[in-house]
Amino acid sequence: MLTAVTTSTPAAWVACAGAFSLAILLLLRLRSYRGTTLTAPCIWAILSATALALISLLEATSPSQTIARDALRFACAATTFCPIMAVLGAKRPQDRGWQWIVLSLWVVAVWPAVQATLLPTGTQVELFIVWKLFLVGLVAVGLLNYLPTRFGLPSLLVATGQLLLLDNYLWRWHLVPPRLILPLAIACFFAAKITTILLAKNSGQPENGAGTSGLEPFQQQWLTFRNAYGAFWALRILGRVNEAAEFRDWPFRLTWAGLVAHPSDSAAQPSEKQLAELDQTMATLLRRFNNLAAICRSPTVGGPTTQEGCQGPATPN
Repeated sequence: MLTAVTTSTPAAWVACAGAFSLAILLLLRLRSYRGTTLTAPCIWAILSATALALISLLEATSPSQTIARDALRFACAATTFCPIMAVLGAKRPQDRGWQWIVLSLWVVAVWPAVQATLLPTGTQVELFIVWKLFLVGLVAVGLLNYLPTRFGLPSLLVATGQLLLLDNYLWRWHLVPPRLILPLAIACFFAAKITTILLAKNSGQPENGAGTSGLEPFQQQWLTFRNAYGAFWALRILGRVNEAAEFRDWPFRLTWAGLVAHPSDSAAQPSEKQLAELDQTMATLLRRFNNLAAICRSPTVGGPTTQEGCQGPATPN
């Protein structure tokens, strides 16, 4: 039996206020990503929060149970996948063109809603099992990308909010009253952003005591990048750094927790030449994601926050 998702007027107004507040908060934080490829994901997040605010406003001022309204709800819920998809393409020079792929993915995700509107057979959008698996996979991508990082809790909150919004289209468990789905989902997104801001203050701090003398600035650089971009890009950078370490016989290796002494040469300390080579390697790899000015300005975009770290080789925009 199908259950239409309705949002009572007070709950809709609460959701509207929360979503608009989230959009404003994201807009205020946009400047901190200037000069990095995380600008586009932040803009997508602003657009998604605005879409949720507008659908909440519509629910508050003009409740409706038509197929067109349900399709609009579904389309707004699908916008929450756009920010993480933008992160997966956040490397220069393809990051700008990648935004068309993000838009195309959103169109593909909402295609059942378009079909339901053009060829209505009821008052709700119905999804085939393949489409349901596709949406669950998109939720999992965002969760798995950030779960191993410092921002694991925010990623869980975002995934929870997405599953709440999609409950009526996936499995209809209705673990919460339908009228509360929208405000609770937006509350999850808002809590995720606040938690991210709080955790970002120490996002470059070494974990579990990992480290080697003389490598502290690079530890901070690596951990901040890893936390900001997630596992997808961090694992690629990790592999490239270790390839260089193996080729140049550095006495350290890069792990998920940071730079550590190589087991076969644990007593050796890196020379000035090796530190310079590491600096050049990191600069070459990370310039695809941010520029030196962005690295020095903000500890949340993937670079060292010490003045010494900001005096390294300049990287092009």
